[in-house]
Amino acid sequence: MVATYVASFLHLLFSYTLLRIVPVQHLFLFDLVAFPVSLFLLSRDIVVDWYLPTTAAKAHHTPGDVGKSDAAPRRRLSDKALSENAKKSKAAEAGEAESMAASDSGCGKNSVHLHADKGLSFGKIFLLVLNLVSFAMVLDFVYRPVLYPGDELVVFRPGYVSHRSAKLHIRFPEPDRQLEVRYKELSGGDKVEFAANTPWETHTIHQALTNETDYTATLLISNLSPSTKYLALFRLKLHGTMQIKTAPAPGTPMKYRFATGSCIKPNFPYTPTTSPDVFGFANMLEHSDGLDMVMFLGDFIYSDLPFYFGPEPEDYRRLYRQVYMTKSAQRLLNKVPMLHVYDDHEIVNNWHEQDKPPMGAAMRAYHEYNGNPNPDPVEAHHAYYNFTVGNIAFYAWDTRRQCWAAAQKQHFMQWLHDVNHTAAVKFVVSSVPVTAGWTNIDSDHDTWRGYMTERAEILNVTQYVPNLYYLSGDRHEMAAVVLPSGNVEFSTSPVSQFTFPLIGEFKDGEFGEQTLHYRRAGHVKFGILDVDTETNPDAPRVTYSLYTADEHGAKRPAWTYESNGVPWR
Repeated sequence: MVATYVASFLHLLFSYTLLRIVPVQHLFLFDLVAFPVSLFLLSRDIVVDWYLPTTAAKAHHTPGDVGKSDAAPRRRLSDKALSENAKKSKAAEAGEAESMAASDSGCGKNSVHLHADKGLSFGKIFLLVLNLVSFAMVLDFVYRPVLYPGDELVVFRPGYVSHRSAKLHIRFPEPDRQLEVRYKELSGGDKVEFAANTPWETHTIHQALTNETDYTATLLISNLSPSTKYLALFRLKLHGTMQIKTAPAPGTPMKYRFATGSCIKPNFPYTPTTSPDVFGFANMLEHSDGLDMVMFLGDFIYSDLPFYFGPEPEDYRRLYRQVYMTKSAQRLLNKVPMLHVYDDHEIVNNWHEQDKPPMGAAMRAYHEYNGNPNPDPVEAHHAYYNFTVGNIAFYAWDTRRQCWAAAQKQHFMQWLHDVNHTAAVKFVVSSVPVTAGWTNIDSDHDTWRGYMTERAEILNVTQYVPNLYYLSGDRHEMAAVVLPSGNVEFSTSPVSQFTFPLIGEFKDGEFGEQTLHYRRAGHVKFGILDVDTETNPDAPRVTYSLYTADEHGAKRPAWTYESNGVPWR
């Protein structure tokens, strides 16, 4: 009996931890062992409690052989013998009465035990049902990408939008059909009103959408006007409609608002539902009316959590489709352009093997869904890029393929030189933190703490670049840190994933750093940055606001930091 309860407890513990605390693969494998053991022991005990006591009770009341005739001849007895036999007979009758009373008492005790065993078995039946339900939820959570692969998913969303062009990301799983996108300039503020005498423009997608690219394509619309709203229509689907707004001309002072964060897993913490969602996207969607962009900092999928299904492109594509299928992702991504960098879980945890398999298959799926709609990379087949919105400049590193390779290093240093006195505010985007504050067991190879020489080389240059900020994610925690260079880093995650409330360590003051704010707990955390280079062009202002579902339901900031810029011209 003890073994039964121990096995059931372990199975329920593994299931709960996997579904609600941290969805790691080891827990799933442990659960696969604990569940059949628990199922066997509970089933055995229920059978024993119900069947064996009933059989024993029936056996106890089975009538024996009585009244058999004595074949021995009768003997004549003397009066004295008869008298003695009479006394013995009375004594025997008294003993038999006591024996029957004892027997009746024993039957009563057996009946009590029988009822007690059945009462105990009802508890085990409930425990059995609980084990079955919890394991069914585990299977739903783990195998949903396989059971519901999203083959019919349709995507129509904006990618990178510059002052003269816009990238539109499309997935349409019907081959051999000519697709067209129509777009037209809007006027009248937030209302959908068409500009007078402006004809519809039509762009035909000439490339065939096939399973070679998972029926995806990125369409580039050019010759747009700066600071202008457009309505785009995907003709073959009624819901394929979106508005896009082009950026101001380069160098134009502006007010710009964008969200940042990393790490999402649909339906975590797990909730039984037929329509899983990305809870952090649902919270972010409440602020989407004022957002110009979302800069997503990596771990958009988790290829190895809670189970690694394989190294083929389709194994990765299913996970992207699972995210894009969620209702909050569809609404947010249709409304706000989202740009990306990738991190380790787009490949496999703590990836640092550069171009070895399965990176080729993983990057193929990444580019089909998230990479191609980004600004064009500096080098073909790589993922680092830069762009400018008005007089705000961005540089996105590729930290997994080449943490600080020569080509990327040279281009980044040239970019710093170019934007030093031409952009009022600069943002450097890294999938992993630049701060050395995290001292976890994997920090030496999964953050810039493990590359202190290269980090020092970077910071020695950026300390002379005015109004430069770092953005990062990855750690499933949040920290705002003043780096030794004087630049501020905002590291924000997870947008919608697990966190470790009791594990991990962040040290203040490491290598001359200063921690402004640190927050560990919270399954939903994202930042929103308001950049104002318009009110005072010579001294731009940057405001970072942290939103977490644990405080105010992510409707109001949990923490805010205001940074007054310095002259930059």
